Amino acid sequence: MQIRPESYDDRAAVYAVTHAAFAGLDPMVEPEEVGLLQKLFDCDAYDSRYSLVALDGSAVIGHVIATWGQVEGRPLLGLGPIAVAPEYQHRGVGSILMQHIHDRAEEAHLSGIVLLGSPAYYHRFGYETSSERGIYPSDPAWGEHFMVRVFDAASLPTGNYRYAEPFGC
Repeated sequence: MQIRPESYDDRAAVYAVTHAAFAGLDPMVEPEEVGLLQKLFDCDAYDSRYSLVALDGSAVIGHVIATWGQVEGRPLLGLGPIAVAPEYQHRGVGSILMQHIHDRAEEAHLSGIVLLGSPAYYHRFGYETSSERGIYPSDPAWGEHFMVRVFDAASLPTGNYRYAEPFGC
């Protein structure tokens, strides 16, 4: 497996992997994550350094993206969505993508990354409830599901977080 930055030529495969990973009961219905990705790729908050693909040979088998959001006007990455082709799930692809995006964030001396997800899953990657660090979601109902991975506590902003505009919150 190889991890590398996503390129424009990967987009169709990224959409296909995301569709397969998030498909509901009816595979003909496009999951909202696919439309979200299309909007994220086209928005000002997109930063190609934080959009990575996992490859098996030349085939895209996974993708992760983090886009710029803000805490009281200060930039902070928001991770998601992350997708792995169903036939490659539970084989470490998602974990490797997470590690690579964390490595990039640390190399850039970022203070942290937030995400909305399952505490049971993301705690193993060092995520903790964001409110414990003074970062509050745009929707209070997210509660413990809104989390932060801290890289530099001293420079971590505090206040209300706002995702990139395509998230609509």
